[in-house]
Amino acid sequence: MKNIFASFAALAAALTVSVSALVPLERNLAYRSPSLSLSNGDGLSHDIEHIGSQIRKRAYDHYVTSKVEGKAKRNNGKKNASYKTEADFLVEKYDKDYGSDGRDAYKGKVSFPYGVAAGDPYPDSAILWTHPVPEDSQTKLPVCLRYQTSKNKNDFSKENLVDDSYAWTTSEVDYSFKVETSGLSPKTQYYYRFFTCHDPSNVSPVGSFKSIPDYNDEDVDSLRLAVFSCSNLPFGYFNAYRAAAARKNGADYFVHVGDYIYEARGDGQTVEGESTYGDGRAINRVPAPDHEIVTLDDYRLRYGSYRKDKDLQTLHGGMAFFGIWDDHEVADNSYNHGTADSNNTDTGAVRGVRFTERKLAAVKAYYEWMPIRQVDTTDSLRIWRSFRYGKLADLFMLDTRNFDRDITDIYWNTPQIAALSNDTDRSLMGGKQEQWLYRNMIKSEERGATWKILSQQIVTNWQNYGTPSFMYNYDAWQGYRSNRRRLFDTIVNNKIDNTVILAGDSHANWVYDTVPEDRLNNTAYDPVTGKGSIGVEFAGTAVSSPSSYGANLTEASYLETAKKLVSINKNLQWAEGAHRGYFELEFTKTDCNAQFYGYVNNTNPNSDELLVAQFNVKKGANKLTRPINYGISPNSGSLQSQAVDYDKQKWNGTAFVVQN
Repeated sequence: MKNIFASFAALAAALTVSVSALVPLERNLAYRSPSLSLSNGDGLSHDIEHIGSQIRKRAYDHYVTSKVEGKAKRNNGKKNASYKTEADFLVEKYDKDYGSDGRDAYKGKVSFPYGVAAGDPYPDSAILWTHPVPEDSQTKLPVCLRYQTSKNKNDFSKENLVDDSYAWTTSEVDYSFKVETSGLSPKTQYYYRFFTCHDPSNVSPVGSFKSIPDYNDEDVDSLRLAVFSCSNLPFGYFNAYRAAAARKNGADYFVHVGDYIYEARGDGQTVEGESTYGDGRAINRVPAPDHEIVTLDDYRLRYGSYRKDKDLQTLHGGMAFFGIWDDHEVADNSYNHGTADSNNTDTGAVRGVRFTERKLAAVKAYYEWMPIRQVDTTDSLRIWRSFRYGKLADLFMLDTRNFDRDITDIYWNTPQIAALSNDTDRSLMGGKQEQWLYRNMIKSEERGATWKILSQQIVTNWQNYGTPSFMYNYDAWQGYRSNRRRLFDTIVNNKIDNTVILAGDSHANWVYDTVPEDRLNNTAYDPVTGKGSIGVEFAGTAVSSPSSYGANLTEASYLETAKKLVSINKNLQWAEGAHRGYFELEFTKTDCNAQFYGYVNNTNPNSDELLVAQFNVKKGANKLTRPINYGISPNSGSLQSQAVDYDKQKWNGTAFVVQN
């Protein structure tokens, strides 16, 4: 009887340790997102218990081997050594050394070639990220990293630490390391680092971030954001990242509204069945792998190519990140059931991979490489989320691309999408996300948040390109007019003030008074004064992707196109397409100020920049402050007031024309 009870006790102890030994894996959020469910069949989750059991088995095998070999040496080659049972090992050895801090998990060196990053800060926590690479590329052991968060950049001693813990990463998540640091105070600057559990000298660079205020804090004076989109490695250096990271008294956080990577080949080669976009050979910026990416390994390699960029590393290391995807994180012009070059048919497979499998691989890689939170681990595609920055602002990160977007313009179907563009049932966002957004915008107004910031991918306002072959971009909100109408109706009917929309995608700059469609062709909106506007939209150019006006044009050609655009879009107050760049926003209790920066030469890393234009929005005005750009000529592009003589030209429904 005594032996039976002893066996049960050993088994119970082993099971208890088995559970506790999973904690270092569970702390690494790469194993838990984007999905916790093992039964939904989407292939996005990880069986942590299975991974843990494999780690324990390898550890036990290593223990047995070392004991046998050691005994054999002592006994002149006689391999009759005795050693502990696996249950004994779990209780006495594994939980002490492997399970507690992982000092015996992997003893070799690691490097940190992708830098460090922080993201999605709350008042009391933030996401920290890095990606260690073991020197021994053949190791099967987990890598244990300790992470520390300090109030002092140069002092990580105990009195300055607010968090000091550890977690594991393994090849199952491509060695991504993503943890939540906690115990923070609101609106406080912090510094963080990572090092191997067995060797504190094997340490990462130090990163920094700022926690956000408590949601009801009324004593918040400003919020400064740097906003980026469309960073394409083979098209040039990321000089916009470089400048934003170096700017004194610059942004508190950076926002990327999508196209953080591109999926196409970047070597300029034409290969049947694959898309090619850019040729980075001349500047040594051809991303890996050397083909259009479709598998999980492909997407991981592509993110790795981008994250090796030193300017991107510096930006990530210097401030926290709020990110959202656009189409190229999956593939060009993606929607809920396909992309421009892929779908779920045999003929729609790219390199043998159908769309759904490809999309799941892209989503999984995105969550492994981005320092963002998964707000709903039962919904693997939900990336939309919000942040309350005291009473000053609410930031909504929206997905107008991959969650539940109805079919978009995929080039061959443009006439059909044009005919469908005003259908009531069409949605960019899906009904679930739409209702979440409208409900929370109303709550934002009710709770007294001054600014409502909608961070999303594509130009929202009416957008006429004026070219017969490309009159409207139906891949933007123009192809989903009823969804746009529902958004604008929510703002108008609930008297929601101070809505600022952020966008990217188009590789050009667009600054609008936000105006409902039914106010554009009558006197309900006055472009001279801004009367009738319900908010503003700032849509930025690309970090490096080529201009939608055309690449390598003359300055006069770019200006001519900009003048044309502001003349055929009634509420478009500034257009510009000559520069690559980004913009910065500062929100205060009384104003929103915007500065647009431009870079001409991306063929080498440099910090030569131009303040292209700047704008102001007054609290409660819901329009751009006149005179636009403070009454001076912008350094590039055209203001509507420069291209249109309002005394002589009147809006005829499609353009400003001279009245007889």
